[in-house]
Amino acid sequence: MAQSRLEKIGTIYTRITSLLKGKAIKEEDVPLWLIVYEAFPPKYEPRFDRQLPKKPVTPIFYKEDFIRAKFHNDQTFIPATNLANENVKSATQNFLSMYQTIKKEELSENEAYEQAMEQYVSEMEIKMESRRENESSSDSSRSSK
Repeated sequence: MAQSRLEKIGTIYTRITSLLKGKAIKEEDVPLWLIVYEAFPPKYEPRFDRQLPKKPVTPIFYKEDFIRAKFHNDQTFIPATNLANENVKSATQNFLSMYQTIKKEELSENEAYEQAMEQYVSEMEIKMESRRENESSSDSSRSSK
């Protein structure tokens, strides 16, 4: 065996280069990241025992993140989102756009949230009813054939 697989013995870079030197890996099988790593080596070697800098972690929350979190906590059912179709907004995006339009009316955040939630729930109920009607009409048309 070329070397130990433990992360404590060398870095992934040193292990791959030693496999190349020992002819365990062919030149054409060299991973792409190795070429990039050699062209742009890191400032500090990525070792398991390297001490991390003692920097405070800065919060990166946006204003709407708190509204999203509250929305996801309050909603019991959030429909699935088709990520392949970029033209369709997710339920959370729809709720946020409702919230932002209501918030422009100079209401408090809680009042705007409550109104947006009521509007969202009523729209979801309308969509579910229309979906049920479509399903029942398609079922009745199938049974008549």
